Amino acid sequence: MTITEFHRAALEALKNDPNEIILIDLTKQAHELCDMVSWADSIIDKDNRVSEAFDHLKSLARAQHEATNNEHVAVLHDAISDLLSAIYKHDDDLTPSKFENDDST
Repeated sequence: MTITEFHRAALEALKNDPNEIILIDLTKQAHELCDMVSWADSIIDKDNRVSEAFDHLKSLARAQHEATNNEHVAVLHDAISDLLSAIYKHDDDLTPSKFENDDST
């Protein structure tokens, strides 16, 4: 599953009333994507679209959890946060430091 496919599936699940099996599978997929993110050849979120999309997913998960108190929604929310953190770390690792090109030191 790609990040885009995961986003689409999670969005669809959180807009509806997801069952436990779907939530557990999405959480598993998020964790697998966390492991795969570091292998990407280039920056994943260069224009902040991924961040915005996943922040929206987290908001949907929070609202769904508040409405249902479903623990699996809370776990999915945390897995989405972990995936977003992995993307941030990956992109930060690939972004040249402003100090690397500074010849004044």
